[in-house]
Amino acid sequence: MSDAVKLNGEEENLELLEGFTLLDDEFMTIVFDRNTEATELLLNIILGRNDMKVTEVVAQREYKNPVTGGRSIKLDIYAKGSDGKVYDIEVQYENAGADVHRARFHSSMLDTKMLKEKQKFKEIHESYVIFITKNDYMKMGLPLYHVERTIQESGGVIWGWRAYYLCEWQL
Repeated sequence: MSDAVKLNGEEENLELLEGFTLLDDEFMTIVFDRNTEATELLLNIILGRNDMKVTEVVAQREYKNPVTGGRSIKLDIYAKGSDGKVYDIEVQYENAGADVHRARFHSSMLDTKMLKEKQKFKEIHESYVIFITKNDYMKMGLPLYHVERTIQESGGVIWGWRAYYLCEWQL
């Protein structure tokens, strides 16, 4: 192969790579799959921490619905912290995939895998569903939204479930 053809191919590859962001599903999968360090960094930034330790990361993890005809899901990034907390990180280029109902459904599917038969409900771990979106899905002009279940009468937060929307982040 001549040097000119080789160089041309490298330039095309570089041009292709320049167009990728972590909002691209395939690229994000390659970057994060089994990469605990990158996932720790991402979660520390989003959660405003510096001590996050991740023990497991799986990109494109599938959760099958046991109900015939029930909806199954595929998590963009599944992560488990050393404290047992579970994280579902979803990267959404379009707003349509970032609906709060989807966050709720993803959270419920995570919950179904946390307890074994006869295990006590209080042993379930906290879970987080995090949407990283290209646009401001909530349309309130903020870069980060914290969605939690609350008790309306007291305003108190119910333990165990949180959703985060990180918007317009340049990945």
